[in-house]
Amino acid sequence: MDFRYAITIEYLGAGFSGSQAQPGKRTIQSEIEHAINILTKENNKAIFAGRTDAGVHAREQVAHFDTHHELEERRFVYSLNALLPDDISVKGLAAVDKSFHAQKSAQYRWYRYIINNSPHKSVLLKDISLHIPQKLNIEEMQKAICYLAGNHDFSSFKSSNTDNPAKYCNLLYVSCKNFSDIIHIDLIANRFLYNMVRTITGTLIQIGGGKYKATYMMEALEAKNRNAAGPTADARGLTLISV
Repeated sequence: MDFRYAITIEYLGAGFSGSQAQPGKRTIQSEIEHAINILTKENNKAIFAGRTDAGVHAREQVAHFDTHHELEERRFVYSLNALLPDDISVKGLAAVDKSFHAQKSAQYRWYRYIINNSPHKSVLLKDISLHIPQKLNIEEMQKAICYLAGNHDFSSFKSSNTDNPAKYCNLLYVSCKNFSDIIHIDLIANRFLYNMVRTITGTLIQIGGGKYKATYMMEALEAKNRNAAGPTADARGLTLISV
């Protein structure tokens, strides 16, 4: 393969079994590869910066692929989007050096979890947020999330259904802010463990709901045991903002 290209992808995850290709299932990777291969008439593989689970969205997922063809970037993006379903959009394409690797070159990942904390459901937000009509204590949630900043063993927030032995992550930025009745939980880290953001969110929801005080987050972190943290929040509220 003579050329390497990076693509930026946006998608709604509700209709997919995650980003990574799986036999017999609809995934982001399989849809992207299918469209690329129609245009290039090759058997290309798209390497993603990171996998997202079933139901999780992305605003700027990054992937790369190799091809024998030198592509006209604007035209190729237009053609890709004509082939892709309505819940996936390629937002950009750029020629990159062969040393670029979407996963290995990624330095940080930014995830956002959205909670609709209004008494009423939202038609516009229903696919990308979790609706919790009971009022949450945002101040207590803000205190709690601050305990997570820095480099820690996040075993308590890691799914028990993974064989990956990794447990340390460096959380460079943590934030829990409300905009009227909409709550944004933002986390930026060098890496994330399986279900980590959703488990942190589930723990924050318990704290915001009054079941625990903010210090419960610190206690859960220090326990290094999945049973010490809260439940895993629904996938629909989680979006990969950027890589």
